[in-house]
Amino acid sequence: MYRRISLSVLLLILLLGTSAAFAERAVMPFADYRSESWYLPQSPAVTSGPASSFFNPAAWSMTDHGAGDFWFDDQDFRYGLDNYGFSFGRDLGFSMNTSTFGTPDDNYKIYDYMLGLSHGTRAGTFGMGYRWANGETQRTPREQAISAGFISRHNRWVTLGTSGVWSVESGAAQYVFDMGIRPLGRPWLTVFGDYTANDDQAFFKDGYWGAGLEVRPISGIHLGVKARQQLGTDEVEYSATIGLTLKNLNVTGMPHYDNNDDLISTSYLVRTNPPFPGLPIGNKGPLLGKKNNYYPINLENKVVTYQKFQYFDDTHVAWLDLLNLLDRVVESEQLQGVAINMAGMRCRTSLLWEFRQKIDEIKASGKEVIIHLDRAGAGLYYLASSADRITMDPYGGVSLPGMVLSRSYLKGTLEKLGIGFQAHRYFKYKSAVETLSRDSMSDADREQRQRIVDVIYETLRDDTAQSRNLSEDQFDGIIDEMGELVTREALESGLIDASARWDQLGKWLKEERQASLAASCIIDNPREFYDDQWGPNLKIPVVYAVGGCAMDTGIKGRATSAYLRSLVNDPNVAAVVLRADSPGGDPLPSDLVTDAVMQLKKAGKPVIVSQGDVAASGGYWISMEGTKILTTPLTITGSIGVISGWLYDDGIAAKAGLTSDSVQRGEHADMYGKVSFPFLGGIPRRPMNNEELDRAEKLIRGMYADFVGAVAKGRGMTVDAVGEVAQGRVWMGGDAIEHGLCDSFGSLSDAIDLARQTAGVSDWRKVDVVEYPPRPLFQMPSFMPGLPALFGFGDRINDRLMRSLMTEPEAMPEVETINLPSGLDMMDANFLRHLNESAGQPVMMVAPDMLPDGWREMN
Repeated sequence: MYRRISLSVLLLILLLGTSAAFAERAVMPFADYRSESWYLPQSPAVTSGPASSFFNPAAWSMTDHGAGDFWFDDQDFRYGLDNYGFSFGRDLGFSMNTSTFGTPDDNYKIYDYMLGLSHGTRAGTFGMGYRWANGETQRTPREQAISAGFISRHNRWVTLGTSGVWSVESGAAQYVFDMGIRPLGRPWLTVFGDYTANDDQAFFKDGYWGAGLEVRPISGIHLGVKARQQLGTDEVEYSATIGLTLKNLNVTGMPHYDNNDDLISTSYLVRTNPPFPGLPIGNKGPLLGKKNNYYPINLENKVVTYQKFQYFDDTHVAWLDLLNLLDRVVESEQLQGVAINMAGMRCRTSLLWEFRQKIDEIKASGKEVIIHLDRAGAGLYYLASSADRITMDPYGGVSLPGMVLSRSYLKGTLEKLGIGFQAHRYFKYKSAVETLSRDSMSDADREQRQRIVDVIYETLRDDTAQSRNLSEDQFDGIIDEMGELVTREALESGLIDASARWDQLGKWLKEERQASLAASCIIDNPREFYDDQWGPNLKIPVVYAVGGCAMDTGIKGRATSAYLRSLVNDPNVAAVVLRADSPGGDPLPSDLVTDAVMQLKKAGKPVIVSQGDVAASGGYWISMEGTKILTTPLTITGSIGVISGWLYDDGIAAKAGLTSDSVQRGEHADMYGKVSFPFLGGIPRRPMNNEELDRAEKLIRGMYADFVGAVAKGRGMTVDAVGEVAQGRVWMGGDAIEHGLCDSFGSLSDAIDLARQTAGVSDWRKVDVVEYPPRPLFQMPSFMPGLPALFGFGDRINDRLMRSLMTEPEAMPEVETINLPSGLDMMDANFLRHLNESAGQPVMMVAPDMLPDGWREMN
């Protein structure tokens, strides 16, 4: 901040250093700030916007919207307006000012113009412009000139302005330095001053000063006074300010008096889209009542997830974008309701619950919610059931088969392949490797998985039944007796309200609600008034730690922790929201992120953790130091435990006809020797011996103790209390709250609100919610096949290799196909790869088959 202010001051000094020792000019060869800026209620850097741009082109960009301002006074030299002007634009702007000189008997006009460019943020802007004039310039000379200026607002107390005008036809120049101060940091009271010097004046001796103040007893009412040294004398002229702002229109009147209190003239300034809000009145009333509009939101065939590509991405809908839209629906007084097309929509499990909470908020605001479906599974129907009215395509349906969580076991498959596995499992519920070491579910794993099924089922049943006025028994009956319902059956069962199509909604609204579908502009983004709060907005970054706990993929431990550390000393960051949605993995990236969270808290910046679908094992590690942890009823969390395993060659190489040899130094070095398979990677050549197994157990138990201790410290619990809920047990969100592992239910929106509240940010302060990682611009298309697959060579080699692994070599002509378990998918393959690459090191992760359907595709 101080470097930028110093740069502005230095530039001003350099500009003033160009002054020459000429005799003082009576009239400047361009519009003179000292005598022709009385239509400004304050100095340029304080007034800002297009009105100020004629004297500081940086003012064009000191507003969030393009605007147009018009000014005039009531002097009456001849018929029509004598002194008037206008300015419009933002980054590109145009201004004109008309001045009448002389007397009522002998007068003439000069028209000054400026075309300029301006750019910046609410913290600071820079602008440049080109000036020219026409009219009777032979009587009052006007020269072409270049104008440039800065406005610096790096806090809510001070604004600084620096500007200069240089003739391109002579050495004439004028410099204006102005400042505004808000002692209370609010627009209730603003004190301002300016100082003007020409090229032929000593700046601190011969310049002209001006000063004033403005008060706003309430938003939209402007009262003030300003005074300025009279040109050519030591006497003072002054003006009063009386202004009124209604919505996007401001009108200000400024009577102008001389040193003897005689009225000289009254200036008027009319501003559109001013940089400050109007009177705090809503749109309701006899003329501006609530309109019969329903806002349409089309999510047909969309994937609602955390982030999307900035361009060319019509598939995904970013949750924060949708939240912003839904919040504006809640706040709008122009809407009677909202209609959402969810036909074919996919959504993360946790976001189903969060979306439902937001729909309840819309209903609580007095608006009707209509949701349209074509086909819906249990999760999507759970979301839609919160609506006031549900319609479904005539040939659609609802699938409510109940809840099941199945698991596939690869022990027999590994034996057939000739791959051995040693499970390093020492904690009751840490069951991730059971899929490789067992052929059926253990009692402990069955217990925790049954709890997951029960909680999800009961949450969906209870909320849905309440919303649709069904009893729990009625809902259970629909699931047990029907399961799959076509539209007609869904209507008869009370699950929906009508059989209809989305494109018929407008007609139905007109006939049944005497309403219509609203245009998107009815809830445009709200104004960001640069003048209502000087300086940059505070920031609350939302940091997504999504995917497996890995260094450079998934949660991206290196990059994410570095970004979090960069926020520690950022004065504009008030608090941080960490969205944790991870099944765990490598402990190192998890701890890097957690350490950065601790640094933020130490710096006095709250970190609110918002858990997504799963925040378990390593995903809970990154949660545990949060100032507060919010979860959802459908979130899988906990799993405080450590596990590992050792895959090794138990005949697979011999089946493939592969041999290997090695040299070594170090007693256990051969443990890491691998048999490598073309296109498949490698696995260790031998199992661990007893000494190595003992060492692995010591490492795992040590890390488990560290994990339990860290949770106890982060959550303010005793080690024994954590131990009772640890042992690798996964918990649903409500159970985690009950056992002290999380604080309360809450959505991402709730987490942002809580971050603001915990940081002590006042309601009036503006806050920017920023995302990390930044959204990528667009998805790069893949035009080339992977090299191993070129011409199908890879497929043929792998097919031949798998044939040899699954049968005895001599029996290859009569190949027997091994049917892999139906639950084996890419997540299982990634789990196997991760376990193999960890080389027996402890890992913190849950079994991939505990994750919700489509979890990885939603990332």
